[in-house]
Amino acid sequence: MTGRTWLLAFGCALLLPSCGQKANQLPSQLSHIPGDLANSSLALSGVYADGWTGKTAALNLKQPAGDQVLVVRGMVPKVGDSDYSGDVAVSVDNRLIDRHSFRLGDFEIVEPIGGQSGTRRIGLAFSKVQQLPRGDDRVVGARLTFVGFEQAKADADVVRSPGVHLGSGWGQLETFKNQTFRWVNNDAELQITAEKPGDLGISLTVEPGPGVAAGPFLLKVLDSSGRQVASALIGKRETVRLFVPVEAGGANEFHLHVDGGGKMTPGDPRVLNFRVFRMEAAPLTGNNPQRTSS
Repeated sequence: MTGRTWLLAFGCALLLPSCGQKANQLPSQLSHIPGDLANSSLALSGVYADGWTGKTAALNLKQPAGDQVLVVRGMVPKVGDSDYSGDVAVSVDNRLIDRHSFRLGDFEIVEPIGGQSGTRRIGLAFSKVQQLPRGDDRVVGARLTFVGFEQAKADADVVRSPGVHLGSGWGQLETFKNQTFRWVNNDAELQITAEKPGDLGISLTVEPGPGVAAGPFLLKVLDSSGRQVASALIGKRETVRLFVPVEAGGANEFHLHVDGGGKMTPGDPRVLNFRVFRMEAAPLTGNNPQRTSS
């Protein structure tokens, strides 16, 4: 079967429920891909019957009651460039939840999800795509291996990467409206253990707090000597990527610092300059202009 004929066969399975699929009960997760994709109630868009996605993809799932997280696992193939990387935007009911960086190989996205139980439209949008080889010729973002809702772990913290640990200066872990975060007064410490020396990318989901009048502030990353190695202007809840130099072996110490701030909140003895919802790290590939040094 040629690549074009094979693709048309899968297109029929994907786009035309009348090709043999029957309406099924909407599941809360797809744990056996590609078999689970035969369920026509998913209302697939941009997802091939073998699990590959296009530049954008969407599907319906049933969100169970209780504290849930949305989990997406998949694989980005190595077609050509060994430094291939990009980001994927995750949306629920057409509302952007977050953006995550990806590189070649396996990836996992875990997002806390608020709201009531019910049908949710899960969307993925890849910033970059690749063309599959060997006569396939499809342009793809990734191959999905799992998409669905899972019960949130009671001890889930803001750090989502191995080798990254919280030191001093962090507030207690809090959960409000199904969102988990830690408040920071100032100089929250990060300890990073790296396998290789060089630059490490840190993705932070951050939001200004009443300590900085909930307005724009410059978030600085300082090394153990107090030297600024990265910074980002934070104006609202957003995800930023900062790049820091690390040595292999021992713990690399950094601090999240803000100049100024310190305004008090009525009825709260704490200084709430900013809060961090999520933090993950990945080796830097290629140049990135978001890193600033002094």
